[in-house]
Amino acid sequence: MRTTITTLSTIGTMLLAGPGLRAQSFEGVIEFTKTTGPVVTNYKYFVKGEHIRIEEISARGEVQGIMLVDTRDKTVTALSPDRKLYMDVPNMRLPKDVKADVKKTGEMKDMAGYKCEKWTVKSATEDRQLSYWVAQDAFDFFVPLLETLNRKDEQAVFFLKIDGAKGVFPMLGVEQKMDGSEVSRLEVTKVTKVAQKPVLFEIPAGYNKFERN
Repeated sequence: MRTTITTLSTIGTMLLAGPGLRAQSFEGVIEFTKTTGPVVTNYKYFVKGEHIRIEEISARGEVQGIMLVDTRDKTVTALSPDRKLYMDVPNMRLPKDVKADVKKTGEMKDMAGYKCEKWTVKSATEDRQLSYWVAQDAFDFFVPLLETLNRKDEQAVFFLKIDGAKGVFPMLGVEQKMDGSEVSRLEVTKVTKVAQKPVLFEIPAGYNKFERN
């Protein structure tokens, strides 16, 4: 009887603690490059819950621009480190309606320290085919981030067409025309899991708001 009570007690404790036993949402830094033709740009995502800081890094390693994204409030704030200015970025673009064929291939590859599966999205009407090598690591921030930014580039638009993409992040995304010619490439170079300071996601002291005339 004591064994049964102990077992039931243990099960009860596990059930109550269930949410805490699940993988916590990713917190850390993701570094990646975007290649469009001859132009290569470096970026960093700093992630903490519903807050994402996006830094654009110059070839000399300097921060050229920053965006602070709040996926809960659906807000984007742009910062100019050089001019010590910030501005609210309005979301005025209507979502693009794209008809596409999605395939989760089951093909696997090791990338950036993760086992990644190849997913493809094709649209003949848009003359595009995209290949994503996605990693699963409770990257819960990514889909809400794309929805909040609401960008028009195909890498983002096509990814949002994939059902069941919650919690994954593309370690490599390749955009091609239907003839196979490459248009753009996003490639992760480093993923670091580390606690992020809340101050990273705040407008720095001394910054003034940029007002359009």
